[in-house]
Amino acid sequence: MRIPTVRFKHGLAVSILLLFGGAIVESAELTQPLTADDVACNERQLERLLSRLAAGDKVIRYPSIPKAVLVTYSNSQGFYEGLSFTMQSWRLSVGQGPPVEAYESYLAFNINPSIRTLLVNPERPQLGQVSLGREQSNSNLVAPGGYFDLLVTIDPSLPGNPQPDLLEINNFEVPAVGEPYNGFLANSTKPGRGLSEDGLLTACHEKLTAFDRHVFAILQRTLRFWSPDLGLLDSEGAVFRGEDPHIYRFNLYPIAGTDNPALGRLAGELRLSWTEEGKLTTGVLRMLPLCQEGQDIGCSKGYVSSITFLIPPLFGGQELYSNDVADDNGTYFNDDGPGPARTVDLERLLAGTTWNSPDF
Repeated sequence: MRIPTVRFKHGLAVSILLLFGGAIVESAELTQPLTADDVACNERQLERLLSRLAAGDKVIRYPSIPKAVLVTYSNSQGFYEGLSFTMQSWRLSVGQGPPVEAYESYLAFNINPSIRTLLVNPERPQLGQVSLGREQSNSNLVAPGGYFDLLVTIDPSLPGNPQPDLLEINNFEVPAVGEPYNGFLANSTKPGRGLSEDGLLTACHEKLTAFDRHVFAILQRTLRFWSPDLGLLDSEGAVFRGEDPHIYRFNLYPIAGTDNPALGRLAGELRLSWTEEGKLTTGVLRMLPLCQEGQDIGCSKGYVSSITFLIPPLFGGQELYSNDVADDNGTYFNDDGPGPARTVDLERLLAGTTWNSPDF
């Protein structure tokens, strides 16, 4: 029996099965539902990754620009991508003024297991490698030694190693031909025993779609967090899917320097609506309440007074966003718990960009 296939825009196909005079229609969905175990695995996995990753300043100093990093998944096989960025604000001491405008500056990266396992010494056992690489087309490269320097390190070693051999990249520009080496690091590959034993190189599931990854990328560039009680600290965060096909979750952690543990965890979610073609229309942003006894994920943890909001897409290193967006596109968490949910007009937020015209 011939199965006719009708092709629609964006490569989606509907196969119409004609059987005994009836018809069964199967259509490709932009996202898939996840189980509670799927989501819990992703949440714990990204939290373990962040515990091995550092992207802020070792010590908070003045004047300086706070830094943040957001990690998520880059494909259905469980590989990762992330974005480290400077924030649009200054840490200033008494009497200090901003030295320059604090544009957001980006260092995009991905984390991938290497296929090659053969080492230089053929007598050594084969060993899986892990690569940390910067994405130059999505990064702002700078001359080293300034306020916008960004550095990302990952510890791939086994626990207890007193001198771990870190994966490390930065956003230093590549010097011109004939100029001396300036310390730029665009890629780093090391043995990944620790990451493997930590369950970071095995996918929780293979249900993430191209649309999910498109949303992850948008949220890395638009999701922002600020804690008025804790000051202008560095922060880390993870973006992942919820059980509902329209829910995208995030965990945000303020840190007082990379040598210090996180001061708390702010958990939230964004419920998205979109057209059949995948154009985002609205999003409902809400914070999750504090963990109850016996609960360790899917909730906020510790006291984190905060404002969480979405900013419009920026041309890194050239544009600033208005402070009004925190009021228009955000919500808060305080002593009384989560603030009211906020509906965000995503068509308006992404207007004037190519980001809301997906082609899957």
